[in-house]
Amino acid sequence: MKLLILSDVACDLIEVLKSCGAEVTCVTLAGALHVQLACYDAYCVIAQGDTLDARVRARLEEECDKGKRIFTSALNSWRYIYSAPPVNTTRSRLICLDPTGGEELPFAEGDLLDDESNLVIKPWVMPEGAVQLLVYQDHIVAHDHTKMSREEILADSIPGMWLLDDNTLMCSFRIHNFNRARFAPRERWQALISWIAKWLTGAEPACFPAPVVRYGVEADLTAPESFESCRADAVERGMKWLDRFLIDEGQGGILEGMNHNINPEGVQTVAKAVRADCSGEAAGAYRFYAYLHDNEKAAGKAANLESFCHDTMQVKGGLFDGMMRWTTDAWGVCYGDDVARAVLGELLTDHLIGRHERFDAVCAALDFLVKTTAKDGVRVSRTDCIRYNAESLAALAEVEHCSYSAHHNAYYAAVLLLAYLDGGKAAYLDTAGRCLETLMSVYPDTTIEHSQTQEAARLILPLALLYEATGEEKHKDLLYRVAQDLQKRRYPCGGYAEWDEHYAAHYSRDSRDECSLLTENGDPVADLLYTCNWLPVGFAYAWYVTKDPWFYELWEDIARFCMRTQNASDNPKNDGSWCRAFDMERMEAYACPHDAGWAAYASESGWTNAEILMGLMLPDVMKKAGKI
Repeated sequence: MKLLILSDVACDLIEVLKSCGAEVTCVTLAGALHVQLACYDAYCVIAQGDTLDARVRARLEEECDKGKRIFTSALNSWRYIYSAPPVNTTRSRLICLDPTGGEELPFAEGDLLDDESNLVIKPWVMPEGAVQLLVYQDHIVAHDHTKMSREEILADSIPGMWLLDDNTLMCSFRIHNFNRARFAPRERWQALISWIAKWLTGAEPACFPAPVVRYGVEADLTAPESFESCRADAVERGMKWLDRFLIDEGQGGILEGMNHNINPEGVQTVAKAVRADCSGEAAGAYRFYAYLHDNEKAAGKAANLESFCHDTMQVKGGLFDGMMRWTTDAWGVCYGDDVARAVLGELLTDHLIGRHERFDAVCAALDFLVKTTAKDGVRVSRTDCIRYNAESLAALAEVEHCSYSAHHNAYYAAVLLLAYLDGGKAAYLDTAGRCLETLMSVYPDTTIEHSQTQEAARLILPLALLYEATGEEKHKDLLYRVAQDLQKRRYPCGGYAEWDEHYAAHYSRDSRDECSLLTENGDPVADLLYTCNWLPVGFAYAWYVTKDPWFYELWEDIARFCMRTQNASDNPKNDGSWCRAFDMERMEAYACPHDAGWAAYASESGWTNAEILMGLMLPDVMKKAGKI
């Protein structure tokens, strides 16, 4: 058969259609004016929300009146359908419908497909008799399949793909670069594209374009030599990824990383915020790398980032003396947890290696946090300078109780304990001890931000440090209790699934702001922004403190998971990084995309990448320092 493709761009869909065995001719939308349309058996129109030249359209509709098949993508007007201006699909999802008269799709009704940050044009009116195959709905609370009824699926939906008649298949969104734009889940999209190709050409595609991002390594990570070589490679690639986001070699900090949003052409948005926490965490990764490899360039980048945190982002003098600013935009905001992670790498190297270059500045940041902490050792999540005077700031320390959230307080306690172990300041041990004992008095029913799994993962490092600082068996027991609870959520690939017993998380399910990846307990979803990313450092440090080989085995296990989930890509902005979300059954980045800023494909330079990199290197740092 002869297939004519009208498109102004080369794209993934054309590549697939060319592999179906048809004789394919490609012309631009304008170039079709000079083509003998009658010479072709089928047609594919790949538009960008455009309308065909009326002369082409009239002739093409005549050919389709003869029974020839046509597939259109984001074509504004065809037959008596025309559409509204494009809207973004970032937090909308496509739902499959089981057609009642058309040709069946290779899915069950209710199956979900995500097209990332796409554009869709909504037809003003859908003709009677059109068979809807895919529709968009906002904010679907489901991982990969919704249990909504057909009526609920269709209510207030936007048509995504439909059979207008027996020989006309229309798509309202830009499907042409499904691979470059990383539509997910990958296997489901390939099945859909195969179905479209066969519907149009009568034959299955012979090939698909290679994925623009692959995940993990194929080596046997249970073999010690493979484990070590792959771990070294993961660190090298991860450090190169960090390099690409440094500002003036770290003197201006580091960019936040990559946002979730990927446009229809496959371009992912860079997260351009400059944050103290990301900068300090990246400094920790560079400091570890410099120590292990005697690398002066890495040491220089670490020093630049530490200088940025303390000389630029830290308040000197006055009411807010010592306060570390959140971001270069949120200049007067301080999150205790973010400050903690900004200084974690410095304090770990101070404690393990014996380096104390900026210990006084770190302690100034901690002193500000301590004096704004409630009597139970738990600090309010954030303070905004604009809201406080001397009296109201001092009043924070007179509050009896605060929010019992490990998300906001566990790493605050951890860095207090590290500073106590090196500096001996009793107030740090006292505050951290009260904080962790308060949290554990209500555990596992802490105040949850994203999931119970997240809360438990946050507690491993600080509880290990509490045991190191006190040597008390009751604190050791708390560490083992949380670590053993985590094992209930472990998947065979080494990751830990999100779980929330009562769906009580602040950002759970129905949130329209930040949003948990968890839609239902049992989802095979790992979160590398809020949960699994803390475990490489946590398990390694627990092994160091307890000398229990079980914790080393847990570290090896989570390290394998990190190696299995690291991005591999020809695109340097992706290669060597980790995405927030990972489906541990499909083994690809995928989860509900509802988070307002940090959804499935987001990749934080600090929270995710630097934390994992520090964790992958930490046992080697301990060994070189003679601690193990």
